[in-house]
Amino acid sequence: MSRAGRVAPSIVLVSDYSSPTRVGLLILDSIDEPHRSIAGDYEQLFRDVFEEVGAEIVPFDVRHDALPAHDECTGWVIPGSRQSVLDDDSWISELRSWISAALGNGIPLAGVCFGHQLIAAEMGAKVGRASGGWNIGVIDYEVTGNPPWLEMPDSYSLLASHQDQVLTLPRDAELLATAPTCPVGAYTVGTKVMCIQGHIEFVPELAASLYRSRTERIGSSAVEAALGSLDRPLDRVEVARWLLQTIEQPSVA
Repeated sequence: MSRAGRVAPSIVLVSDYSSPTRVGLLILDSIDEPHRSIAGDYEQLFRDVFEEVGAEIVPFDVRHDALPAHDECTGWVIPGSRQSVLDDDSWISELRSWISAALGNGIPLAGVCFGHQLIAAEMGAKVGRASGGWNIGVIDYEVTGNPPWLEMPDSYSLLASHQDQVLTLPRDAELLATAPTCPVGAYTVGTKVMCIQGHIEFVPELAASLYRSRTERIGSSAVEAALGSLDRPLDRVEVARWLLQTIEQPSVA
């Protein structure tokens, strides 16, 4: 029969599109004005980058509410904070206990900056001041690991803004990336945890505003160097995809 003479079969096609993965975001801080008006607060920043990789961000403001149950989302992002992991605030202690329980129960976690440091500290790593001072600007991280569920390039670039960092690799962790000014730039723990020091949520305009406002604290020469790096390409969406792929890893029986 010719193509024109064919009769379309009466088949109802069922879409294979599934709902986006629900990724919980623990809100630990807020970006001050006027910086917030550039690209939004943490909730909007993370939502923007994770929407590009097909995930749904579900925010939980744990500054005012109790920490959520681990099973409310598929996995969790623990983001940045202006405070230090070394501070003795009660909320930090409570969050560390929440993280410990999550690790013990195989709950997927993604740590970013403060979260990267806090998860490492809970796993016995040393966290403290970077020997070279503040790390700001676009940082190139050399990839040292190759988890089987990820396709890793030789390097990636993200914006950074931190004074503390992970100084020793957590027990049972695998080093994923490093930089000259940040030896533990990223790591994985099993197949359910991936942590990064750089900021996937930051955009150059926001970083520039934050750096300029901290010139007195950081130093003018460091700020100028960081500002000069902001026209370089970033891999924020690709790194967000790696975090999501780690969260989505099936459990190993």
